Amino acid sequence: MTEEPREGLRERKKRLTRETLAANAERMFRERGFDQVTVAEVAGASDVSVKTLFVYFDSKEDLVFADEYSLLDRIEQRLADRPAGTSPAEAVRRLAHELIDGTLPGDDAEGIVAFARLIGENPALHSRLQLMWERYEQRLAATLAAEAGGSPFDPATRAAAALLITPFRVLTSSDVRGRIPDDGAATWIDACFSLIEKGLPG
Repeated sequence: MTEEPREGLRERKKRLTRETLAANAERMFRERGFDQVTVAEVAGASDVSVKTLFVYFDSKEDLVFADEYSLLDRIEQRLADRPAGTSPAEAVRRLAHELIDGTLPGDDAEGIVAFARLIGENPALHSRLQLMWERYEQRLAATLAAEAGGSPFDPATRAAAALLITPFRVLTSSDVRGRIPDDGAATWIDACFSLIEKGLPG
């Protein structure tokens, strides 16, 4: 078994700096709102210059999306680890339940709600979120295509990728999230994935 290379001191310092910037930005955005916090304040709270901050993040909006691929990584891992006979939709449905139940290690249900609220209040962040979902769809289509030995541009593959992401995409939207009671999220998730499995009515 090949061991992964150990993290060097320089790489560790860079990783910690990025994590510190992201953590401080998340805390400040939650406390005061995205528009009320400047990048200079985030940099100052992290003991770095604004110039250094932009080495790690291309924009202020990117600070909000520091861990934007964490959900996609989890989805892809569940697809890879699913037992024989388990459909992609069922594997992702189980993940969705664990997310809303807060049973995943390191999961932050409060953070997910705050993230959705923050996005819904800011047009620039909403546009950035749409870009994130598009990237999810592209990468997930490539994953499904590799599994099936097909093309990520095949209509069925691309549609499947979009459908698997849709429940997360809609559930985190401000207009839907505010209308689903806390004890109704699981039922809502099941209804979405049931449609994905069986096909749309009509």
